[in-house]
Amino acid sequence: MPSKIPPGSTVIGRMEIYRRLVAVPALRGSYARKFAAAAFVSAQTPLAVFIVYLLVARADWASMYPLLAALLLASVAGFLGTLWLLREILVPVELTAEALRAYLESRKLPDLPVNFPDQAGRLMEGTQYTLTQLNETINRLERVSDSDDLTGIYNRRAGEKRLSEEIARAERDLESFQVAFVDLNGFKDINATHGHSAGDACISHVAALLQLNTRRGDWVARWGADEFIVGMHRNRALKQVTERIVTSIGSSPCEITPGQEILLSVCVGVAEYRFGAGKAGLLADADRAMFEAKFQAKARGGSQICYFHEVVTGTPVPGPEPVAA
Repeated sequence: MPSKIPPGSTVIGRMEIYRRLVAVPALRGSYARKFAAAAFVSAQTPLAVFIVYLLVARADWASMYPLLAALLLASVAGFLGTLWLLREILVPVELTAEALRAYLESRKLPDLPVNFPDQAGRLMEGTQYTLTQLNETINRLERVSDSDDLTGIYNRRAGEKRLSEEIARAERDLESFQVAFVDLNGFKDINATHGHSAGDACISHVAALLQLNTRRGDWVARWGADEFIVGMHRNRALKQVTERIVTSIGSSPCEITPGQEILLSVCVGVAEYRFGAGKAGLLADADRAMFEAKFQAKARGGSQICYFHEVVTGTPVPGPEPVAA
């Protein structure tokens, strides 16, 4: 429930002079001008008092004129020097404000000094510490929000983000990439026969093998309950990699309960990004290849791999012949 207390109401009583200065139109938008006004009052008050004294005492103005002129020049020079000093003294405040703005706009961590013991130093130190801790907390939350709870790989949200990044890179560099949809065969039957804990074990097993059999720079995301997507960047050995994944899954029994293992099979639909197709077009291509792989699995059994290019044109993708798991 939001607070009904207006922001700042607990400290507004300590800001009476500041509030009065803000009420002056010429000073409203500049903190430095408020300092300048305070410096002007402080520097010129002695001169004003001295002039009033001369008027009251009816002093000889002719003899006092050189003294007044020197005093006036010294006062102006002192005021200008005070302005310069105030501007330099306000640098920590400006740096702190710039650091906060830069972090909010671009997540750029500041580089503020933390070894000054006064109030300005504590302000910079506190800002540096707070933003550093905040950044670490945000990074931890992002890692948690990007990870699938069961497998630890990317979840669908993170997978879609990574896919968008790959598409943007491909369009910029004019270098395509591939994705593979991987679907675990018979997942519903595994859950029905052995229980959901066995299904979870199978999902974790497949996720681990997908990570183990992809290259550094490739990525794996859990797309659905028993579906995964593998991003393969600039893969010149597409069939070899895909076959290695399928062979690994088919030759590595999954232990669903202590002492009980089952062999798994998958259907894989592979598509290469077509420039201009966007994320929806790429996913549609991979899904079409996956549909064909499922059709073949019903007829032949075991693991099946289909490539969108082959499905559409009938032209094989260069590489070794598929080896069903």
